Amino acid sequence: MINFPNETQDKLATSPVPVLQGLHDLTPDELLLSQEHYESEVRSYPRRLPVAIAKANGALVEDSRGQVYLDCLAGAGTLALGYNHPEINQALIEQLHAGIPYQTLDITTPAKDAFIRELMAFLPQDFAENAKVQFCGPSGADAVEAAIKLAKQTTGRNTIAAFHGAYHGMTNGTMALMGNLGTKARRQGLMADVHFLPFPYDLRCPYGLHGEQGARQGLRYIERMLADDESGVQKPAAIIVEPVQGEGGVIPAPAFWLKELRRITQEHGILLIFDEIQCGIGKTGSHFAFEDSGITPDILCLSKAVGGGLPMSLLVFDKEIDTWRPGEHTGTFRGNQLAMVSGAKAMEIIRRDNLANQAAVTGEYLRRGLEKIAEKTTCIAEVRGKGLMLGVEICDPEGTKNKFGEPQSAPELTVAIQRAALERGLIIEKGGRDGSVLRFLPPIIITFEQIDFALKALEDAIDSLVEPKPVSQPMDSIQQSWREHFIHVGKNGADGFESAMNQSTLALKKLFESTESPYSGLDPMVLQSQIRRAQLGENPQSLSDVIEETTDLIGKNSIIVQHPHCIAHLHTPPMLPAVAAEAFITALNQSMDSWDQASAATFVEQEVTDWLCKRFGFDEQSDGVFTSGGTQSNLMGLLMARDHIIKQTSGHDVQKDGLPEYADKLRVICSKNSHFTMQKSASLLGLGENAVVCVDTYTDGTISIESAEEAVTSLKAEGLIPFVITGTAGTTDNGSIDDLDDVADLAEKHGLWMHVDAAYGGALILSRHHARLEGIERADSVTVDFHKMFFQPISCGAVLLKDKAHFGYIRHHADYLNREEDVLPNLVDKSIATTRRFDALKVWMTLQNVGPQALGSMVDHLLNQTQQVADLVNQRPDFELLAVPCLSTVLFRYTGSNKGMDLDSLNKQIRLDALVQGRAVVGETVVDGDIALKFTLLNPCLSLNDFEQLLNELETLGGEIAKQSL
Repeated sequence: MINFPNETQDKLATSPVPVLQGLHDLTPDELLLSQEHYESEVRSYPRRLPVAIAKANGALVEDSRGQVYLDCLAGAGTLALGYNHPEINQALIEQLHAGIPYQTLDITTPAKDAFIRELMAFLPQDFAENAKVQFCGPSGADAVEAAIKLAKQTTGRNTIAAFHGAYHGMTNGTMALMGNLGTKARRQGLMADVHFLPFPYDLRCPYGLHGEQGARQGLRYIERMLADDESGVQKPAAIIVEPVQGEGGVIPAPAFWLKELRRITQEHGILLIFDEIQCGIGKTGSHFAFEDSGITPDILCLSKAVGGGLPMSLLVFDKEIDTWRPGEHTGTFRGNQLAMVSGAKAMEIIRRDNLANQAAVTGEYLRRGLEKIAEKTTCIAEVRGKGLMLGVEICDPEGTKNKFGEPQSAPELTVAIQRAALERGLIIEKGGRDGSVLRFLPPIIITFEQIDFALKALEDAIDSLVEPKPVSQPMDSIQQSWREHFIHVGKNGADGFESAMNQSTLALKKLFESTESPYSGLDPMVLQSQIRRAQLGENPQSLSDVIEETTDLIGKNSIIVQHPHCIAHLHTPPMLPAVAAEAFITALNQSMDSWDQASAATFVEQEVTDWLCKRFGFDEQSDGVFTSGGTQSNLMGLLMARDHIIKQTSGHDVQKDGLPEYADKLRVICSKNSHFTMQKSASLLGLGENAVVCVDTYTDGTISIESAEEAVTSLKAEGLIPFVITGTAGTTDNGSIDDLDDVADLAEKHGLWMHVDAAYGGALILSRHHARLEGIERADSVTVDFHKMFFQPISCGAVLLKDKAHFGYIRHHADYLNREEDVLPNLVDKSIATTRRFDALKVWMTLQNVGPQALGSMVDHLLNQTQQVADLVNQRPDFELLAVPCLSTVLFRYTGSNKGMDLDSLNKQIRLDALVQGRAVVGETVVDGDIALKFTLLNPCLSLNDFEQLLNELETLGGEIAKQSL
């Protein structure tokens, strides 16, 4: 609480807050009427704040009627320590008694010297030690005018860049830098060569991006403009910016944005001017608002509070740009000695009592109070600011949006709230876009009790004009706290979602931009230890902190599939439309169990599967369903093949009655190069892995039809029942594609079910190499894996059936999901999974954005590039190509020059060291008994140069390992 002087025996001394007896009377009294009679129409504050101040102390003022107000305007930020601070008053009295002159032009005095020394102590040390001070005329505008002149004469350039929403004064030059068009509407001949740049304004982002992403886009615009020789903007002499825009709506510039602006200006030889006339001297929680960014300007403009309440303005600038000649910028009243006394004393008190830090604490208290009011009303779009410089943006309480999708401003309501607050004893200012921002600039000595009064007055003022939000059904505090963890419908219901997604997007963006290797190189045991030290769930944190922790611990230590040296497995970089689809999928959380859980999603999946069936040459009797990937699709194909053969053989219903006695005679025919899920599926189906008969392959890795024919004949002769033959369109290691027409002929000849595993090579159906899949249209079932050469995020696959009636083998009706009489689509009857994700949306959005033709061209490119990479390997004497590529894999090994080396051990070590050192992620397999390294090309954006560098990396690593083993 503020202690007022004992001799002040009036209403200001009776209470630290105004004592109200009803609403204050705001009808003009004699003083206000006299002002209106004699003063020009240019007066502004009295129109909205019809108060004739009779006396004041601290944060309180008393009008000519004896009504007391809490002043949260404080001379537009001039009175940092409030009215009539006793120490400042005493310092002025002492100096007057000592015979100090009022004005001395720029002749020095002890008071002036003391002021300069106090100012230097108040400035950041790294700025002060190289700084010069220039005293200007008493207004802040004169300081800005001086800064403009100094910048132009120093650089020899004439252009100045300012920002949207800027306010730097009302003189000819400073008005040219002003963002407000209304104020400039009738002005002609303002300073030329001023260009305006986008200021980071989260609520009304000029790019529609909001948050850090919008601010960074603004930086990109500035940097791009300066680098563009066709931008039409000459390189500026200076860029001038308010670290916190005041008149523009109390909009703080993010610290990173100021830091980047400093970098850009330094790189282009542009002077950076900070206008802290309103936001400086402790208001924002630091001595100066720019300090949080860790940078310093070339020129700092100061006025208002720097004079301790009396008129003064000055520049502080780097002494290297002190290009003035004597008398080039003068002003009679630049030697205000009393302002120097009061200014020095004000800065001394702020430093001594750590009032800037106090402003940070009380400012946070005021901000939280304003945010609580915002939660209760529909007319507050945003609360923002720094320290005790805060703004409340007022919007249409009906929730109307402007044409940019932003809250519609409400200037009339803003004026009404300002007046209603004044009637309740609170003085606040307004400003910002359309004059729709209520501004708080209280003295930094304001108390918590006074802040409580301000909050109550504002809340009552709003409630008198705006219907409060409907009161929701009461929830206990625990239940209320749960709400922040979910997305809600209705206005502001998804604000938390937006914030989390924005932070996550920016975190990943930074991660990708800073990634230099496919893995961090952190030792696996250290990584495991760090994850354990996170103490899962023991100390819940804010979501913001969790996202930050996840980025640092998980993101930075993940395998980065987008990196050119990550090329080990069938693990593709996902396409942007599919990544965007993931946001829709997770946020909407559709379950494909029934139409009433996935309305649009059901139709989208059916549309995508119908499109696939047509692409693979199936007729209208076909159908498909999405799966988690190749393993599930292969399992479903074999499951329906098993049940089909059993029904044909004995009319037995496996779904109802289980496996028949002869089930142990069932056999699966596939090649030795088929995927291991053939054995896994046979095991899960109760047939056992030994039921899979793997036949020989040709030298190119494709199934030998002669061996398959011989196996079928032999099995039948033994009384066994071969029921399915599997063709592979893209073996895992070499990408071999079986002759599917030959497989289909054999299946027809022996009455076998034909299943094609096209998890790897199915995307060829879109490419000019689609003829390599001829015969796939004759298959009974086909596995498609979109998270391979369709470039979709994991997991995303499908199984297609030539005859949709075969889905009946897995159909099981559940009344709670679907009714027998329902006419709406029912996808659950086609899947072995009940709850499924809406993965079809990824394919839908990719096709809508990229199109099948472009996808096919990417596949063509990968196949062509694979041959080129194989040729690169073949040309290097230290490497050996082990197989001719069939699809998009290159199998090779490092041989080196020492022929006595154990090449299997050496290549194993190369792969492992490349991984754990973060140098490369390559695959390992076996080719004809030899350990091989494997490149799997699934990134169509890579160049041959990327592979040259990767081979150089492996060659260097191989040489290092070979030397160590000698």
